[in-house]
Amino acid sequence: TDDCFARRVENEIVPLLARGDATAEHVARQLGLSRQTLFRRLRDEGTSFQQLLDAKRRQLAIRYIGMEGQPIKVVAWKLGFSGPAAFTRAFKRWTGTSPGRFAIQPQARLS
Repeated sequence: TDDCFARRVENEIVPLLARGDATAEHVARQLGLSRQTLFRRLRDEGTSFQQLLDAKRRQLAIRYIGMEGQPIKVVAWKLGFSGPAAFTRAFKRWTGTSPGRFAIQPQARLS
């Protein structure tokens, strides 16, 4: 049903992250839709492709760094960032702290 369209989009995003293919165009093609239809259906649900992409990256980053202790370079690659610096900037925007500090300070972790 349409009420879980955003979830379908998220499910398409995850395996594409490490390949660097997590673009609206690619996801729309995977779902058999035009880019405009993808954007419209997400807007109808009160979200956007960029919001879903950021939320999924944030969720996975917190898991990979906080719970699994993976190196920043590896996490940046797994989430499809151009490099550790770009990932670190996004992580700080999402959490208010650096990935390194987040990994070593349990009180800084988010629930």
